[in-house]
Amino acid sequence: MTPTILAFAVLAVASAASAIGVIAFKNAVYSALSLILTLFFLAMFYLQLGAMFIAVVQVLIYAGAIMVLFLFVVTMLTSDAQDKGEDRIPWQRYVGSLLGVVLVGALSYLIFKNVSGSPTVLKAGESYSHAVATHGNVEAFGLALFHGYLFPFEVTSLLIVVAILGALVFGRRA
Repeated sequence: MTPTILAFAVLAVASAASAIGVIAFKNAVYSALSLILTLFFLAMFYLQLGAMFIAVVQVLIYAGAIMVLFLFVVTMLTSDAQDKGEDRIPWQRYVGSLLGVVLVGALSYLIFKNVSGSPTVLKAGESYSHAVATHGNVEAFGLALFHGYLFPFEVTSLLIVVAILGALVFGRRA
């Protein structure tokens, strides 16, 4: 048995066990932590396949950012007696609204003024394989993601934020 096959077998058993843990735990926090472990094992599978970039993205985006949001929502939905009282910091709504307006203004400025410099853009008829040959894999991936699939990428992030806000609203009513 080669070391690669042995490592694959160990990863397969460990990822199957952590995936079963996602559905077996009754506590939602334990289930989310088990899902983080499953995503780490998936990143290790990608490393075995030689896809280092996808493994790093898997850890940073899914096991890092998305799971932090999931854990945030899970902990916000837990009921405690402290939520029934009045707002202890009444000025935070105004500061949050002001910071939101500043964020929207800064993003609008960056979008309409193109401050980020001159990005590489694919010419008409140029294939992504030609972009890989001239610019490299990561830049070609960025071109494909942020030029060809920018709208679905942004809509997905918006849907995630709306789903989290909806879960918080429905969780607070109970």
